[in-house]
Amino acid sequence: MNPSIRQSRMNGARRTRLSRALIGAMFGATLMFATASVHAARECEYPHYVPTEGACARLPGAELFYYDTGATRRGRGDTVIFVHAASGNADAFRYNLQAFSAAGYRAIAYDRKNVGRSSNTLRDAELGRPVGSTVNDLEELTAFLGIERFHLIGVAAGAQVALQFAAKHPDRVTRLVLAATLGPQGIAQQEPEMAALQANIALPFEQLCPMTIANPPPAPLRLISGTSAPTVTLPAVTIEHRELGTWFRATDREGVDAFLAIGDNARHRSFDGCRLINIGANQPGMAATDPLNPNTFAKLGSLITMRTLLLAGTGDVYYSPPAHMQLWGSHIPDAQYVQLDTGHAPQFENPAAFNAAVIHFLKTGTHGGHHSGQRVERPKKHPRH
Repeated sequence: MNPSIRQSRMNGARRTRLSRALIGAMFGATLMFATASVHAARECEYPHYVPTEGACARLPGAELFYYDTGATRRGRGDTVIFVHAASGNADAFRYNLQAFSAAGYRAIAYDRKNVGRSSNTLRDAELGRPVGSTVNDLEELTAFLGIERFHLIGVAAGAQVALQFAAKHPDRVTRLVLAATLGPQGIAQQEPEMAALQANIALPFEQLCPMTIANPPPAPLRLISGTSAPTVTLPAVTIEHRELGTWFRATDREGVDAFLAIGDNARHRSFDGCRLINIGANQPGMAATDPLNPNTFAKLGSLITMRTLLLAGTGDVYYSPPAHMQLWGSHIPDAQYVQLDTGHAPQFENPAAFNAAVIHFLKTGTHGGHHSGQRVERPKKHPRH
């Protein structure tokens, strides 16, 4: 046989085998992708705009939905866990997870119990049934994921959870970031100086988060974490004004609507942010009498021992004004402080600045600002001449 004909037939056979193998691989990959997609849909539904893995962790105390950039992407280094505010869920970190993954971290955010796609245990708690605390949930989630040591980032009420966890497990938290938060649960009740400062700068809590049933408002308002239920006495501050800074509201109406939509989608049918706060304050690990609640200046200094970054929003005038954060933060021995031009949701209002400051802090131990490396200073008045 002509050698060139033999070679041509051999090449043809190779191409046929290669084509069959390629078709088989493509079919297998398609089947695997379809199976994974069906599995994910059965487990939990999650929005397409967060390009991370979404799943449900079935834990002893609750079922928690979480996003995990995982080790299959760029984030192969230290783990960073985000804890969201009372008015949202894990979607509030949509502009942060991939930035941290790109910086080399495994980034995780989860829906806390009683919001979003996680278990609703509010009714059980009101009936006095044991439901565990939000700290227990984080303990169980990290055990489920096999994570022992990690960086912990809490925003607003999520920072209270982060503080509680760090006080209970200081050996497990590498670095702690506390953003736009009132601080430890009940510290104003324990420290007269905190109570006095809060009285000078904050609206009464009843105006921010009323708990009394009254006549319905004249028009639907987002009064409690996105709900328009007529459960409050006017005047009350709407969630848009409570949570978001003036610059964000003035320049990014689309962003404001997206933020409010997260709050609307986060709540269970029976969700009420005020009930959640009221119940949470009496849970194990959150109650004022708990020895591991860092709700005094002395306990802040003795329990929060890891390097800590306090991040305040200059426009956070209702919940956690900068002076408020500086006062209790000055008692954390290894803490630094930075301000961003945001309100109560810095990670959402200005994600670029938030990501840059926090990633720099995690990598270097400083926030990279003008006063980098200095301790938090107590608030003091400006000189007048």
